Amino acid sequence: MTDETTPQAAAPPAAEAEKSAADAPSRKASTGSLSASKDSAGASKRNSLLGSTRDSMRRRSSGLFAAARASFYRSRGQSGASVETLRGTSGADFEGYATVHRGDADGMLALFDCSGLFCCKKKDGLFYLLIKGYHCFVYKDENGKSPKYAIELMNRRAVIQPSHGGIIPRVPHPGAGNETTYTTIHLETGLGDVEYKFTFANMDDNLASQFCTAVSVASNEASTEQVRKRLGHEKLLTKRSSVKYANAIGAAKAKDQPDAPVGAGEVLAGMPLPTNTI
Repeated sequence: MTDETTPQAAAPPAAEAEKSAADAPSRKASTGSLSASKDSAGASKRNSLLGSTRDSMRRRSSGLFAAARASFYRSRGQSGASVETLRGTSGADFEGYATVHRGDADGMLALFDCSGLFCCKKKDGLFYLLIKGYHCFVYKDENGKSPKYAIELMNRRAVIQPSHGGIIPRVPHPGAGNETTYTTIHLETGLGDVEYKFTFANMDDNLASQFCTAVSVASNEASTEQVRKRLGHEKLLTKRSSVKYANAIGAAKAKDQPDAPVGAGEVLAGMPLPTNTI
């Protein structure tokens, strides 16, 4: 018998090899397309979940501010607008203690004896300030349930005074020592009238500069919004719920500001005219 050996399989023809090589990019493209499709689906799912989470947080935030607003108006402005509430989840634009002095009753009025006038008595004191939206809120302290009043910042500017023009507060500021120096800032209108004087302790937090920056930003944003509303672009305005709430509280509490002291011009205008005697 002769041994028969099984012939080995012949190598694929050159044409089949070329076809296999030609199909390789197609298979790779198909695999890449499938992978990209999976990545796209995953990204779409993540975006959907993220969007759902944001919507949920937005609804929750709106609900919290709706409850706070109800508390504010039910208590006639005595609660529902605490420091924590106005901070919201994004925080405030400025916070810190300052001595607050209403108006600019110094200067010319020093020439007159106004000690008997109630309107000329100084009503300064140490308060906690918070800037959010377009107002500066003045609290008794950081734990206040509602601001004593609010100061509108549109068309206002904060001007740092030279050291010799500063006010030394009667009540020491929290954390300030005996050798602490102070910086006084005038809050002025566009015409240069001084509406308030704020005195900050010069410590590491540099509150005076931060206050000036926050006032400038709030004033510019309020003016920009006013222009957009005038042009009929109110629908283009987008603000966070906390900012909308702060603006609403600010508009309500601005009415509670202390009366401005009588100015020198008003005092002179109220004085009787001199009569000529012959």
